[in-house]
Formats: sequence, structure tokens, C-alpha cells
Amino acid sequence: MAGGRVRRGRLHARDPVRRAARPIHTLRWPLRRGEQRAPTGLFGRPAAARRSVAHSLAGGRAMSRRSMLWGMVAVLLAATALRLVAFGQIPPGLYHDEAYHGLDALQILNGDLSLYFPANNGREPLFIYLIAASVGLLGQSPFALRLPSFFIGLLTVAATAAMGRALFSRRVGLLAAAVLAATLWHVHLSRVGFRAVLLSLFIALTIWQVALGSKETRFFCKQSDKNLVSRPPRHWFAAGIFYGLSFYTYTASRFTPVALAVFGLYALVAHKWARDKRSWRAIGWAGLAALVTLAPLALYTLGHPDVVLGRPGQVSILNPAINHGDLWGTVWSHTLRTLEMFFVRGDRIWRHNLPWRPVFDPALGAAFLLGALVALRRARRDTAAGFILIWTAVMSLPTLLAEDAPHFLRAVGLLPVVALLPALGLEQVSKWVLPTPYFLLPTLLLFSLTTTAWTYFGDYARDPMTGYWFEDGAVALAGQVNKFLGVGWDGERMLHGAPAIRQVYLAPRLWDDWPPQMGFLLAAPDKVIIGREGESPDVPVAVFTWPYEDWRWAWSLLPTPAEIIVEEGPLSQGDRDTEPYTTYLAFFAAPPDTTAPAIARFSGGVELLGVEVKPVSEERVRVRLRWRATAPLDTDYTIFFHYLRDGENLAQADSQPAGGHYPTRRWRSGDVINDDHYVDGVGQPLPGHDTLLFGFWQPESGVKLYLLDEAGNPAGDWIEVGVDG
Repeated sequence: MAGGRVRRGRLHARDPVRRAARPIHTLRWPLRRGEQRAPTGLFGRPAAARRSVAHSLAGGRAMSRRSMLWGMVAVLLAATALRLVAFGQIPPGLYHDEAYHGLDALQILNGDLSLYFPANNGREPLFIYLIAASVGLLGQSPFALRLPSFFIGLLTVAATAAMGRALFSRRVGLLAAAVLAATLWHVHLSRVGFRAVLLSLFIALTIWQVALGSKETRFFCKQSDKNLVSRPPRHWFAAGIFYGLSFYTYTASRFTPVALAVFGLYALVAHKWARDKRSWRAIGWAGLAALVTLAPLALYTLGHPDVVLGRPGQVSILNPAINHGDLWGTVWSHTLRTLEMFFVRGDRIWRHNLPWRPVFDPALGAAFLLGALVALRRARRDTAAGFILIWTAVMSLPTLLAEDAPHFLRAVGLLPVVALLPALGLEQVSKWVLPTPYFLLPTLLLFSLTTTAWTYFGDYARDPMTGYWFEDGAVALAGQVNKFLGVGWDGERMLHGAPAIRQVYLAPRLWDDWPPQMGFLLAAPDKVIIGREGESPDVPVAVFTWPYEDWRWAWSLLPTPAEIIVEEGPLSQGDRDTEPYTTYLAFFAAPPDTTAPAIARFSGGVELLGVEVKPVSEERVRVRLRWRATAPLDTDYTIFFHYLRDGENLAQADSQPAGGHYPTRRWRSGDVINDDHYVDGVGQPLPGHDTLLFGFWQPESGVKLYLLDEAGNPAGDWIEVGVDG
């Protein structure tokens, strides 16, 4: 029996080449003379091994392949839910960095293939090519632009499991994948169009292949292992290709050679295998593959160093504008902030994080600390433990050495390696608390997942600052333009077909403030005129003005007569703005329905065509009054407006028509004016109980327009209309 084969086709005991293909701790040794194998159950496994995933997580025994498979199914389902629910809507808007990716994707779709994109401080190309594929299939929308991040995020979770398994064990791999799946940092990156998310995937793939190749050359193995021989370097080739491609993803990849150099010094000092020729031969194959992969970008960098290398100098703490003359003080404060990011206080920028929330919640933060201690204790004898500590320290430098530390985009090189530290901590807990209850570790991970979901879809999604920082006002503007033209993304869905015969005018300030969003999202730019050029056309028009300058030029572009709607855009707030502001003021004009009957008439040639009450929130309703002018008016009237319930006045909303943006003095014969009044504090409308009382008056003189009866005689100076169901 000593020289026999392991049951069910397991590795041959005397075949060190085949033994080296799997992690040492997973090998099944042949029976010695006199030993008996445990009774087997279903699928040929020992009966004692038929345990749940929860039991395997609890540390009762080495995790089986079947348990890891089912565990990964659960992890990927949870990761999918966190990353796909309300995708394209949370976060709202589209930040201009994302929109620049979209512009470059359109450039690619037009046949202009580039190796590097210099606009917006320069950007690596790989993520942009993925966006081009998505936009080419789905159209120009925030959903299509961000969709590659979703798939990249899921692949990174799966690659993290493979990386953790190859470095340590199936249990650690599954725990690390679960940690990454539930970490808000990575959840958010998987829902937005930032190219940084792609770096994490290639880091995981590179380390995974290196760890597999290490079974040939003793990397990441205990020093006591003597059963390793050389194999074809296919994993090292793959690792080199993945590593070379990582430089095509995000700027933080430029720090990875530093991490590898520090790791090499550590290995030379602490591990004998690092001085073995076979190790360096394998590294040489990987390096060759990486150099070949990296060569095109390297040649471009040599020819355009100012384009590729200019951005780091702008944000470096070596810049006096950043350190304010106190370099070492800045280094010290940034070091503390970077250490705090994991479990005390994280990124403050709304585009990256719910401000100040650390990377890990309290449960995973404690596991992170424990895992770091475990890795420190093992580092002398366990190469993998030393590697993740070195990687975590070095890949923190991109945020430590730049402004706004901690900055979750610049620190993205930590992912997914940093997820291994909580995984090691949780594994240690499973060893300490014996017998560990089956539900302990799954409960901790479920707590983290629930905390992330509550924070992200609750606190983060509902706070208006999230939309402000993602410039959703600009996206709303582009959606309104497309909706008016009947083509492209209208804010909710894609409209297909040819644009309608209509004309759009856009104030120069609106284009100048958000050129990337306008350039990417506008589906028919030839229908958009920047400024007030030309005269009023004979087709429906939309005029978008900047509310904080003289916008009255819009009146001259409205056809005569016209049905007019005036809308204020949503609020916006830039990074340096102290208060939110109205994004735009829009005038929509189309030919009126001249056959619509009037339900009431006022003196001065004003007719009431209809009343519409529509809830816009739990406590707010919009009341739209439709007026028609049968003759010009020479006075600016105010509409007094009362919302009554069972005869009691609930709210009052007096204003000039259209919020003062189309006063009665501007009314032309035949114009139909949609006059909106927003009423707060009335809850949901109650037909049969609610009525509206309104009329016209001139505040300075007290003059009112009279309600006329059928004979044209004054019948009062106000009208009361019931709210319909």
C-alpha cells in the first residue's frame, strides 16, 4: 500500500511532479501498512466530510472542493445583488471623469484607436476599450458606460477566491472573496465608471498565477517542503502577461514594481528558495512576458513623458502647493490618515465613499487587525504572509504620498490583497473557538454584507450630496435635451429612431461647465445650438438657460403662438461651492391646441383650460394651471393660490405665472401657459375633500382680474376648483 495510488485518481505518492501541481496541504497521502481508510459516503468522500459550507468555514476540517464551490455560488450571488440592484441609478449622475471615458469610447467606435488617452490629465486605455464595446452594444448612457465595472467587479471577487486558495487554503480564499464582496469600497467601484476597478482584477490574476507557478519554484511554500521540481512555466507566462496588462489599467500600477522589489529583498533575506536558480529562471520567464506586454505603452511613454507622467506631480505631497512648506509634517499626517483608513476613518470624498466611513466595518475591522497580527507572526516562515504585508504597506504609498489622503482611488492597488487580512483573522477565530458554531463566521460576514447594503442603498443613496458630487444636474440636462428630441438616453431609458424635427438652444455657460457629459450623452448634437443665434423657428423649441444671468433672451426664441412650459432643473453643487444652485432654467414651446375648451374665463382675456394635481413626493404636490391668453396683457399679475381641505386652508403658494419666468406682460394672443405651483405639507391629495382657490391680482395696486360668468359679467375675483381623483 505504501507505493500505491490514492483512491479515485488522486495524486501518485511517488510522483513529485504531479504532487507539486497542488497546494501541499491539499494532498491526500497513501495509507501506511495496517492503516484503514475512513468509511466513505456519497461521492467517495469520507462520511465525516459531508458537512455544510458553514461547518467548513467554522474550521472543523479542511474545506472540500464541493463546499468551496457552493460557498462561492453564495458569495457571487451576494456580490451580484450588491452590485446590480438599481444599477445605473445609484449613484445618480455621471461624473466628468466617467464622461471623458465615454468620449474616448466614442472616439474608438469612430475608428480612432489610441494606446493612451491624453485628455483629462491622461488615462490608460484598457478600461476605455471595454467601455467602447459596451457603448457600441447598448448606446450612450450612464448604464452602458458603467456596465463593464459590474462584470469586472464580479470577476475580481472570483479571482480573489482563486488567489486566496493558491496562497493559503480554500477556506481563506472563500473568506477573502466574501470580504471583498461585502466591502463597500469595492461594491462602489463596481457600480461606477472609474478605470481604477480594473487594476484590482489584474492584481488578483497576477498573484493567482504566481502562486500556482510557485508550486514549481517554492514561492509561497513553507521552507520544510522538499518535494518540488521544475515544471513548464505556463503559470509564470500568464502571470507576466497579466502583470504587463495591469499597467494599462490605472496609474497606481506604477507602484507595483516597488512592492515586488521590496518583496524580493525580503525573500532573499528570509527564504532559501529565493537564492535558487530555478526561482530566478521562473521570474525571468514572467518578466519577459511582462516586458513584451508592456512594450507598446513603454514606448509611448518614452515618446510622450509629459502626457503619461504629468499627473502624479500635480497631486504629490512634494508639490509646495500641497505640503504648504511642511513636507515632513504632511508625511506624518498622511501616514496616520492612511493607517486609519482601514478601520477608523476613510475617504471623505463623496464620489469614492460615504465620507469618513473606513474600509471595514467594526467586525471586519477587528478581523483585519487580527489577520495582520497573524501574518506578522507567520512572515518569517510563510512567504505568502510576508507578501501580503509588504504589498499592503507599499500599495498604500500612492495615497499616502498624494493630496487628500486617504484617497480610495489612489489606494485601489490594495484591493483585493487587503481582503486576505480579514480572511486570515476570521480563519484564526475559527481555530481558537473550538468547536466553532457553524453559524459564527457566516453570521459575521452576513453582518458586514447587511451593513454595507444599509449604508450604500440607504445613507449614501438618499443623501443629495451623492448626486451633487456625481454632477447629476448635468446628466438631467442631457436627458431633458434627448427627451425633447425623442432620441438617445432620456434619463430613464434609451429612445431609438431619428430625432424629431425640433430645435434646442443651450446657454454657453451650460456647455462650458459640463462639456464631457454633454458630448457623451447628447444623441443629436446637430440639433443643439450653443447660444442665441438665429430667430424663432417654426418648429417646437427648447431653450436651456443659465438661471444666474439674464435669461430673458429665451423669450425671443419662442414661436408665436405657443404652448409654453417653464421648468427649473435639479440642484447642483460643485466641489468648491458652499451652497447648491439650480442647474438650468428651461423653456419648452410647441404649437398650442386651439380647440381646447375653456372651463372658466377671467377679465383681461385670460381663460382657464384645466387643472392637474400630481404628487411629487410624500408631502409635496404639483398643481398645474393651464391658462390661455386671448389678448395681450399690459400688467404683471400675481396668482394667489390656496390649497383647502374640508374648507380649511392647508397651504398657500402665491407666485407670478411659471414662477415669474413668463409673466403676464409677456403673454401673447393664443399662448397657452402651463403654470406650476408646488405645495408642501398637504400629503396625498384627497378627492372630495380637497379644493383649490386661486385668482389674479396686482400686489402694488391691488387690482384683480374678475371671474366672468357665461354672460361675461363679473362673478367674483377668485375661482374654487375641486381636486379630482
